[in-house]
Amino acid sequence: MKNLAPLLALALLHLTNAIPPRRRIPDILERIKQQQQQQQQKPELQLTQDGASKEDDAAGDVLVSYFDQRLDHFSKEDNVNNYATFKQRYFYTPRFVQQSGSKSEGGGDKNALAFLCVGGEGPALDASVLVDSVHCTGDMIELADKLSKEHGYDVHLFALEHRYYGESFPTQNQIGHLRGEGGDDEFEVDYTYLSSRQAVQDIAEFVKSSEAMEHLNSSQDSEKTIQWITFGGSYPGMLSAWSHLLHPDAIFAAVSSSAPIQARLDFQQYNEHAGSDLEDEFVGGSKQCHDIVKEGHEQVVAILEGQSDEGNEDGDSAKDGLDRLATLFDVCGGADSLRESKRNQEAFVGDGLIKIPAQENDPSCKGEVCNIKGLCGSIVAERKSNPGQSSMEILASISKLQGKEKKENSCTEVDWKGFLEWFKTPTTQNANDRSWLYQTCSEFGFYQTCNHDSTCLYGRGYHDISQDLEFCQVVFGIEPETVRKNVESTLTYYGGWSLTPNTGEQVGPSSGGSNMLGNGEDNGQKRIISVTGTVDPWTELALTEKMANKDHPSISVRGASHHFWTHKTEDSDSDSIVGARQTIYDTLSDWLGVTSHLVSITGGETVVINTK
Repeated sequence: MKNLAPLLALALLHLTNAIPPRRRIPDILERIKQQQQQQQQKPELQLTQDGASKEDDAAGDVLVSYFDQRLDHFSKEDNVNNYATFKQRYFYTPRFVQQSGSKSEGGGDKNALAFLCVGGEGPALDASVLVDSVHCTGDMIELADKLSKEHGYDVHLFALEHRYYGESFPTQNQIGHLRGEGGDDEFEVDYTYLSSRQAVQDIAEFVKSSEAMEHLNSSQDSEKTIQWITFGGSYPGMLSAWSHLLHPDAIFAAVSSSAPIQARLDFQQYNEHAGSDLEDEFVGGSKQCHDIVKEGHEQVVAILEGQSDEGNEDGDSAKDGLDRLATLFDVCGGADSLRESKRNQEAFVGDGLIKIPAQENDPSCKGEVCNIKGLCGSIVAERKSNPGQSSMEILASISKLQGKEKKENSCTEVDWKGFLEWFKTPTTQNANDRSWLYQTCSEFGFYQTCNHDSTCLYGRGYHDISQDLEFCQVVFGIEPETVRKNVESTLTYYGGWSLTPNTGEQVGPSSGGSNMLGNGEDNGQKRIISVTGTVDPWTELALTEKMANKDHPSISVRGASHHFWTHKTEDSDSDSIVGARQTIYDTLSDWLGVTSHLVSITGGETVVINTK
């Protein structure tokens, strides 16, 4: 573990994608490069003493502030936690608010709008969230610009950081021993009040808060009805949908991008979907590429199980085969690390010897193997240039190429015990990732397995659900059966794909209650837009066009990865991305009364909107 800790420290501090963090050890190394690239590309923001950014472009109008959020929204007992609060951070800009007030094309006053970018499991937000980030730029900010310039609407922009992430982490002086202050020292942590149910209520409380109203009333909109619309991708997309679902009286509509609202313990479909992406010719895949990746993993598994002599040129023994594997794939600690435990072997092959960039596939990226087209092109070229090398050897070459491209000079870490130890101890370095991993154990599952009976391309049987359940038990003390029940409870509470919540009369910090629902039991099911990408594995658990109706339409974006349309618009964006954004704009505009009907989109072959 001597090499892993500093690498983890870098990876966990600066992740900026709203992507549920994985425990896969090789992925942690990959995420280091991602955060380095994102840090280099992100505008440098300087904040004034009151939190406003001083960036020369647009960020100078972004206010960073805090408000007192209730720690426990659901306690029915008369105790100190009923009144405890913590400082929740939010961001605001009046960039699209006209000082003279909004006037409709016909001359009458319009209702003002408030768009909220929902924070989630990522790292600390900053002022760029309302300027240019992966979170809400392509849909929320661009729509606000259009409504303001083309239709004269006042659009107030907000972003709310999720409790227990970034700087919205409850501290010792607020309640108990939730988080220590200062430095990288270890600290006690109590996750009792960390849940999506609390977070949904945070959103409902924020939009009605005096702080939010103060910003709205500071313009010419104080006498107008404010219509709130939430936006989010990935886990924030789930919260966006659920906030409207449970609070339709407070949230007018929701855009839910790449949101896996169907919680699932054993999510083997993730890796199955990623494997099928390698065959998708639309994004540069091929059957030959798919088959080489599959065969390469099968060859490695055969060596691990002593069923093959391919690992050694002379075919001496399984022991020599492990030595060959460790050398070929540059395993930290050599073959002894693979011999140490079955879990180490699982960490090696169960989540892939190479990275399939399905979730983050970017057709315009510059690296040689940074997307599916480049990856498959390189794999097929390797086979063509040297027909005699095995598929396993091709994967080893690709693995090195991926590492070189990401400027990773370290070996492949497979120390499962050390990995558990890293997360067992809370520090400021692993705080954000630890919070999300706790939520997977306490609410969602989402464990990306590679079971014997799956079509996963990796080492089948080398990542079953027992590995993830062990993590929950060792790191958080949550028993396997409790994890299973937690996932079922989440499905019942929100309704999964059916969008029929059953909040019940449960009592407790993470339970919620029937009083959460707004006026009208089914009002929350109306005006939710679900947007998914066909390449994104999380689409398997999202609300897709097959489940959509006129109240909650779905947009399927061909060739798109994880909420790619929420990123900043680029000239290189595909027609399907452009069409998806336009459909989001048209649908919301229709609901707001800006247009009388949905504008048909071009490229119906690549973007499908289903409103049955």
